[in-house]
Amino acid sequence: MTHSHPDEVNIHRPGEVPAPDQPDQGESVYQEQKVSWLELFFDLIFVVAFDQLAKRLGQSPDAAGLLRFGLLFVAVWWAWAGNATFAARYGNETRTYRWGTLAQLVSLGMIALTLRGDLMDTGAAFALAYGANRVIQAGLYVAVARRGPAVAAFAGRMSLAFGAAAALWLLSAALPGGSAVQIGLWCAALLLDVLTPVVIRNHSRHALPHEGHLPERVGLLQIIALGAIVTEIVGGSRQQALDAGNLIPALAAIVTAVALWRMYFDQARALPLLGARVEQRVGRMLAWLYGHLPFTLAAVVLGVGLGHGLAAAGTAQAAGDQRLVAASLALALLTLAFLRWNSLRVTGSFYPDRSLSVLLLGAGLAVGLVFLDLDTFRVHLAVAALTTALALIIATDPATRRLGRLEQAVLERLEEGDQPGSVQDALDGTPECRTADTSA
Repeated sequence: MTHSHPDEVNIHRPGEVPAPDQPDQGESVYQEQKVSWLELFFDLIFVVAFDQLAKRLGQSPDAAGLLRFGLLFVAVWWAWAGNATFAARYGNETRTYRWGTLAQLVSLGMIALTLRGDLMDTGAAFALAYGANRVIQAGLYVAVARRGPAVAAFAGRMSLAFGAAAALWLLSAALPGGSAVQIGLWCAALLLDVLTPVVIRNHSRHALPHEGHLPERVGLLQIIALGAIVTEIVGGSRQQALDAGNLIPALAAIVTAVALWRMYFDQARALPLLGARVEQRVGRMLAWLYGHLPFTLAAVVLGVGLGHGLAAAGTAQAAGDQRLVAASLALALLTLAFLRWNSLRVTGSFYPDRSLSVLLLGAGLAVGLVFLDLDTFRVHLAVAALTTALALIIATDPATRRLGRLEQAVLERLEEGDQPGSVQDALDGTPECRTADTSA
């Protein structure tokens, strides 16, 4: 790889000659696409954004504060998703993408600045910054739509949706900060953004996200969110003496973050995208992408609960932090179970999978922590024990290895220019995988 451009491998079926910008729907094409330095810089902005959101939630962890936190978190996550999916669909080395991403970086910096403030004071500034981000995103899709009719069907509709959402955000900037009408417009704009890819999914078959690039970007964001847990743990521990009563629960909280990392990265994360590539089943790919929103949110909230639990150990506030920990851990485990189930749907065969069952059981046990009267020390030890046990079960589950082999088999077929007719066909056509499954 030279001059920051990724190595590219174009593989076609014998006898097929694709059009330069309009590949045939049935064509087998594999292009390697690495995450660029600009994308890494873009994603690092979300370290600041997540930290600002975590501090906001820590200041007002009541029901109203949680709702405002959730709304702002969805907006921030969707700003990231817009950039990540565009790069995965149309490439990350074009001049249009690079300049558009640099402009988005400026808007995201302004968004991060306004996240922690009271919406009465910062609502207009947040709406202007987010509206500018949507305008830039709409402009990127307009540029793509001009390439030809094959891409205009999807890109044109996306540009219209982003443009309409941008208009709502900019209009809301003229309303009183934090008012019900302003927040209502924000919800409408976000709903438009989120639903558009679902409604027009049948037009996206010429613009499927790259099956290697998007999981890498998504994984990087999860690392940032899980890293935020450690940041909150260190921040909470600073307010207590460094003795065994503080260090042991802090260590348990760090073990929890590591266990969640292991549970997430033990998944066959590219299967839904591979399924969309070989079977044109876009819905499962969208379910995979959207499923990461609650997991990322849960990781950030879990960090707040663990960190503030350490800071408030021995006080009445610790009970509220325990509820945050229990609820967010349950949400994280439920999301992991959903992602696992979605991958199983892609395979077309629901063979025995103990990981799915234990994730659901673990979510139920996490909910049970809400009703127990435990101090910070015992809460953190219980959470660490639960997540570590789940991580070990998933790591040693034969179904986990089977899904990983299936994912690798599909990728290898694509790299060889031999696109399978289905995901299951890739496994059936690989003798070593059949043998491994028989012996599992």
